[in-house]
Amino acid sequence: MEVIYAGLRQTPEAIVQAAIEEDVDLVGVSILSGAHMALIPRIVQLLKKEKASDIPVFAGGIIPDEDVRRLKKLGVRAIFGPGASLEEIVTTARTLAGRST
Repeated sequence: MEVIYAGLRQTPEAIVQAAIEEDVDLVGVSILSGAHMALIPRIVQLLKKEKASDIPVFAGGIIPDEDVRRLKKLGVRAIFGPGASLEEIVTTARTLAGRST
């Protein structure tokens, strides 16, 4: 699996543009700033607008349970909080990308 690191503090527009240009299998974002309810829904919205809603989105960060439920309703496929193991994240990413190994 190839990983494309877009860097810190990218806009949702830049993330979606890179995802489409690089023909990614999934988009993962880590947000520790508390801006998850502004940024992640915008990413999902832009992917839909660009007819790329088949690209799964997953997230990590300090996200309250209520917001986790809201984000999942919007279509975010997985959300990892503090303490999530790297093994769990990688296994989920592989599954979302359609890869078993």
